[in-house]
Amino acid sequence: MIKKGRILVADDEADIATILARRLIDAGYEVSIVSDPTAVLQQAKMLMPDLILLDIMMPGMNGIEVKNHLNEEKTTAEIPVIFLTAKATADDVVKGFRLRADDYIPKPFEMPELLVRIEAVISRRRYFEEIAMKDAMTGLQNVRVFKSKLQLFFDIAQRYGRVFSVAVLDIDGFKKINDTFGHTAGDRILKEFSNVMTGIFRRPDVLVRYGGDEFVVLLPESNEAQSAIAIGRLRKSLEGKSFEVSEDGEKISVTFSAGISTYHGDLKNATELFEQADRNMYAEKLSKKEGGV
Repeated sequence: MIKKGRILVADDEADIATILARRLIDAGYEVSIVSDPTAVLQQAKMLMPDLILLDIMMPGMNGIEVKNHLNEEKTTAEIPVIFLTAKATADDVVKGFRLRADDYIPKPFEMPELLVRIEAVISRRRYFEEIAMKDAMTGLQNVRVFKSKLQLFFDIAQRYGRVFSVAVLDIDGFKKINDTFGHTAGDRILKEFSNVMTGIFRRPDVLVRYGGDEFVVLLPESNEAQSAIAIGRLRKSLEGKSFEVSEDGEKISVTFSAGISTYHGDLKNATELFEQADRNMYAEKLSKKEGGV
């Protein structure tokens, strides 16, 4: 069974926590239990759950205090929290929501209702995370994702001797297209260009709209030659393809310049790798201008 998500149950009442965990597992969730409120933060950082079910009435440190500690840590501040409690006061409810709790359920609760609320919180958070990671116009990943993925790929390559490449792509003459046909036509080309990219590159490749008419592709387990082949496939797919730029059906062809840089052990950081690919892209663009292309 594909798990719906990982839930951390924080409750000092062992019987309740065990029963709750069993029902959640039956519903398709992966579940961990912690009974010591002082250990919730550590477990949350280690597990990075999709949701924390947090009992308010716990000895030593109550749930409100635990949530406050979660908020103070960058890695755990955005983990959704549903408070559970048998003795809810209006003051507790207010404090909980002020600390950005996602929901508040009094004990005893009906399991079907709890499951629906859990699913709603996790789905809502995933939806907004997906929006935050995507470029609104093209549907490709955005710069935020690129920066985190680039660093992740770099760290893996550095630690385990893996290889990956970065390709920077820039549509040729895009400013002229905007000036001649208008920004609506330019937007249409960006969308269509992105669709072509999506159909060419592999599923593990990370496709990013970096900004304007510039795109970046992260190619895991690909050296420079392999990445060049992928870029070549994209060029080939654009040959003979026309992009509509006006309401009366006028169409134009589109080309792009590209630069590739592949990880090697002499690199100091991930930014250096990206900047090299960017320089290579501009070198190709310059050569086209000098050659009258």
